[in-house]
Amino acid sequence: MKDVYCCIGIPTNRLIKAKTASSLLNLVNYSKNIDFSILTSTRGYNTSENRNYIASQVVKSGCSHLLFIDDDMIFLEDTLERLLVHDKDIIGGVYKTKYEIQEDVIEYLDDKRPSELFKVGAIGTGCLLIKTEVFKKVPQIWFNYEWFPNGMVKMSHDWLFCHKAREYGFDVWADPTLEIKHIGLYEY
Repeated sequence: MKDVYCCIGIPTNRLIKAKTASSLLNLVNYSKNIDFSILTSTRGYNTSENRNYIASQVVKSGCSHLLFIDDDMIFLEDTLERLLVHDKDIIGGVYKTKYEIQEDVIEYLDDKRPSELFKVGAIGTGCLLIKTEVFKKVPQIWFNYEWFPNGMVKMSHDWLFCHKAREYGFDVWADPTLEIKHIGLYEY
């Protein structure tokens, strides 16, 4: 794709799942028309530290896009190309939580899940494409947590990032047509 230089950023403080590595290899092999680099960050104590590190490196590198892929995701080889075609500032694939009660990792603006591309309030960063320009216009800290007084997470870094980006005029989109799975005890 013309004028696209994408960094695939993998934040982790554990091992990358074998099926995630396989998905990445297939994506790289398939995406012959895209210039990209891969950056794995194990620097932080938590995921938001790793995401901030990756985003800051992407801004310095001259990449046009950042594709976050978490270390426990499975996706098809054409995922990056399908996200790029939409030409959105922030767009992700729909996947489920990896808990007993499965829910989409999305903050819906409406009560229903459309079958085509749609705007969301927030979306999980497990498979999220972001134009680098977003990081240049939205001030740091991009990824952070909001905590309850008892130390439990009140709002995760992905929700806080999406809300902040929306405050700065960026829409957040979801593509429900992508096949993405979240690896837990099962593939959710």
